[in-house]
Amino acid sequence: MRSTKRRAGFTLLEMVAVMAIIALTASLTVIGINGTGRVQLKAVAMRTAALLRHERLSAILTKQTREVSLDGRSRSFVGDGGETVVIPRDVKLDLLGTDEVWSGRRAVVRFYPDGASTGAALTLSREKAGYDIRINWYTGSVAVAASQ
Repeated sequence: MRSTKRRAGFTLLEMVAVMAIIALTASLTVIGINGTGRVQLKAVAMRTAALLRHERLSAILTKQTREVSLDGRSRSFVGDGGETVVIPRDVKLDLLGTDEVWSGRRAVVRFYPDGASTGAALTLSREKAGYDIRINWYTGSVAVAASQ
């Protein structure tokens, strides 16, 4: 006589697979919520630094003064070469530099053919995260660091 008894329930392997899927989904959700703001802010800071470095290099190579300014209407940094970096609306910008106006935009920094600059300090912050971008007036070098 055959046993018609069926087993009810789940196997251990099925339970482990379900738990692994739940743990993976939960960890991706937590990473996505906490990390998105900081990652986007760092990306904006790195693109801004790249724009500044590009304009400095262009000033050296073309032997002409190059400028980076801030367009308040579009909330973007604009280089003489036409490159722009848009600052998201929820990012706070603190700018320490000149108070001049170039082409209707607020001056950020001017790079000279010898590599020097007018110097400036920018801080991009959002919630509890922030990045400082410093432009050395003597060497024109651009440095990015997380602010506290």
